Amino acid sequence: MFNLKDFKKSLKKAFKKIESTQTEALNIELTKNYLAGRTAGEKHRSTLPLKSADQEELTENEKEELALLLALFLGNLKKFNTSAQDQILNKVKEMSEAGSTQDEIQKYVSDVFSGKENITIDNVGKKKKELYVDKDLQISERSKIISKPFSASTLVYSSLLADIAAHRAYEEGRKQALIQGNKRWVFVGPVDEIARPGHVALVGQIYTWGTLQSDYAEKVLREPHCRHRAQEYSEKDYDAKYWQRLKDEAGLYFDDAEQMWKMRE
Repeated sequence: MFNLKDFKKSLKKAFKKIESTQTEALNIELTKNYLAGRTAGEKHRSTLPLKSADQEELTENEKEELALLLALFLGNLKKFNTSAQDQILNKVKEMSEAGSTQDEIQKYVSDVFSGKENITIDNVGKKKKELYVDKDLQISERSKIISKPFSASTLVYSSLLADIAAHRAYEEGRKQALIQGNKRWVFVGPVDEIARPGHVALVGQIYTWGTLQSDYAEKVLREPHCRHRAQEYSEKDYDAKYWQRLKDEAGLYFDDAEQMWKMRE
């Protein structure tokens, strides 16, 4: 006879082990990508990763920065894992009460961990923050009501979060290199049909480290799959007309009716 109480204990133990492995893997990835970003910033590269970070050293401040990043992303993982546990328990309880065999229950649990079954997080109706770039290229945060539940397998979510964490750590590493002795930076990167119009609009904008607009612009750079970068500002080399010409040629414009940046087709 299936014992739900024993199953709950085993499931909790399994997730505890998973979270321990996730913590170790995430810590390694954050450190590796932070160092890669720092090296890229120092050498004015934008995409080349480090093959090995064994000889690199972190300052105490950098260790604290990485510890905060680790806590942030582990918090996200914890929320997802908690939702996964709750969903598994509810489903297993339902299957047990419906007379499902132990093999059927085991198959369901196995499918969840192998990525064949999705975990759904329903935050419909709640608010989330989104970055917004207005017509004057001022960046702000706006609240948006979540209209659809989020659904992903454990494997897809882990991969997605790992990509976001790696990107975030890389950009933080670049910033630490660029900020040394430099007060200002330029938002640079591709101006094409793949890039988000709101991101393209910021290309060529100059920011001062530590200001509110700079903080917002850095958040833009950290958004998933963003290919733009912070570049050290040089008054000698900066050409505002060059950046504007690129955006004009790409068909960037501000839609007054919808109050958003778009690209002409």
